[in-house]
Amino acid sequence: MHAADVIETLPTALPDDDILSAVQMVSRQGLPGLVVADEQGELIGCMSSVDLLRAALPHYFLDDPGLVHVMDEVHADRVAAAMSGTRVRDVLTWGPSRIPRVGPRAKAVELAVLMVRRQCPFALVEREGGGILGVVTANRLLGLLATAAEAAVAEDPPATTAVAEDPPATTAVAEDSPVVTTAPTTPDDPTR
Repeated sequence: MHAADVIETLPTALPDDDILSAVQMVSRQGLPGLVVADEQGELIGCMSSVDLLRAALPHYFLDDPGLVHVMDEVHADRVAAAMSGTRVRDVLTWGPSRIPRVGPRAKAVELAVLMVRRQCPFALVEREGGGILGVVTANRLLGLLATAAEAAVAEDPPATTAVAEDPPATTAVAEDSPVVTTAPTTPDDPTR
């Protein structure tokens, strides 16, 4: 399975859209993020929900996380007001650098590795001649992996492994000595 075979459609934002509308779209629909297109509809990038969350925070909190501990609750609830007036293009310029980009022939496992390593729930699939073809989400990959695993198990069920039992304790008795009981030991037995 290649990236071009599993492309999905995510909601699209324009660079001049208000970031608050993008945040609402992602949160209300439970999406991992959204794509950004230019005025001609050509995809130019995407933002994950974490990128959008970062946009909701004033930069000084990210620079000095200790500041959140000195803020009272009333002001903390107003932090998201920092999004007011922020445009998608403002977040897109610094937010999506960790979003993987792959070619249309990238294998599903390559996508999974990139998403995990970059901690991003989707990847952009680029056209061979330039531009973005679409998006592959981690949820789509998880579905493919689960289906592949079920098919593999159906074809060749895993062999059951016999569990070796510990040998029973033995009792040695000499005619003129007390009874001595020995228990089996293992290589990592701390009493050895």
